[in-house]
Amino acid sequence: MAEPLSTRAPSSLTLSFVLLAVSAGVRLALAFGTDIYFDEAYYWQWAQHPAWGYYDHPPLVAWLIAALGVRPTALLCGAGTAAAVWGLARDVYGSREAAWRAAALWSVVPVGILASVWATPDTPLLLCWALSLWALYRERWVLAGLACGLALLSKYPGVLLAVAFVAACVRARRLPAGAWLTALLGVLLFLPVVLWNARHDWVGFAFQLKHGLGGTGGWRSFGEFLAGQLALGGPVLLPLLCVYVLRGPKEQFLLRAAAAAPLLLFGYASVGTRGEANWPATAYLSACVGLAGMRPGWFRAAALANLAVVLAVGSHLLFPVLRFERDVPLARTHGWSVLSQLTEPSRLFPGLEREDVAGVYTPSYQHASEVAYYTQLPTDTAGEARYSQYDLWPELVVTPGQDALWLSEDRAPPEELVARFSSVEGPVELPADFHGRRVHTFLVWRLRDAKP
Repeated sequence: MAEPLSTRAPSSLTLSFVLLAVSAGVRLALAFGTDIYFDEAYYWQWAQHPAWGYYDHPPLVAWLIAALGVRPTALLCGAGTAAAVWGLARDVYGSREAAWRAAALWSVVPVGILASVWATPDTPLLLCWALSLWALYRERWVLAGLACGLALLSKYPGVLLAVAFVAACVRARRLPAGAWLTALLGVLLFLPVVLWNARHDWVGFAFQLKHGLGGTGGWRSFGEFLAGQLALGGPVLLPLLCVYVLRGPKEQFLLRAAAAAPLLLFGYASVGTRGEANWPATAYLSACVGLAGMRPGWFRAAALANLAVVLAVGSHLLFPVLRFERDVPLARTHGWSVLSQLTEPSRLFPGLEREDVAGVYTPSYQHASEVAYYTQLPTDTAGEARYSQYDLWPELVVTPGQDALWLSEDRAPPEELVARFSSVEGPVELPADFHGRRVHTFLVWRLRDAKP
């Protein structure tokens, strides 16, 4: 399967540098050329309320955003992940050329691009996962414990690292004594998240179990899962990942197990529920290291196929030419900054000043977070909003006589909210365009004179 590294074509090293340079340019262009995505705004809201846990995920992404900012968190973690993949591949193969191939291939994996441009829990998870594999491979048990603990603080599926390591130990019939120290450090770092969940009726664990394993699905949802992997992992990389998992070198069993665990778990879960295509993102870290030791032609095919996907999607997000009836990627990445106009409510409702507005209600945590990010106004959800972190925070305080705003894209304020005010005015349209395309039409209502 693998051939001696000395016979590799020199062109693969040149291609690696080109891929890394192009990828860096794409990441920077997307980071500076798109609005804050609503999930990023949600995690930014978390960062304003530091805690050991949140309804949806553990806290590390919020801590990083609080320390570094939204986009710097993504860009720095993305660069760190590529560096960790480089280091892991160098130690696996004893070759800098193989290390550059692995890092370059990872740099154009679409799901890796997403996590290194838009700050989500995947952003620190991928970095900590790569560092954990590197430390476990070198049997640096203290570093492995710290990295594994941080992976768990990033996202609950970080526990799959332990599954992969145990599988490797069972296969080798060997459990290194230092592994107990790794486990202890990981548990100690994660323990505050467990305690936070215990104080909040286990909402974080319950939500993830229901979100990831509950619901209804079938072969259609499994097909959607496969399509998502072909898009976010790569049309060539995904089948090569399967080859690597099944027939990769025996000495790389830990890496193969770390790739198989998320793919198998979330693939199985997709039969029972509709999941998210990014959930098995960590599997592709091992895939890039494994592919760095395969035939040069396979590396080039996977790299160029992924580069084509990244350039096609990236160019559409920055300079759209094609038109789609429902352009979800464009709507998610543009048009949100227009919400900053709410900081001057008199432009929408003459006579209404900012100091007269107690806050903004919305029908979803996504809209509430975007409004909070772009206006710094207090926000809350109301109506039939999906349960979220907003339900764990105190309700928006509106004193008698104050006004509030309701913002939505498709619905009027709910009756239970309207009943708390003397009258309602609106809606006023707040359109958002990008390159001549209407990506959002926000509707704003004024809720006047809160009742006692």
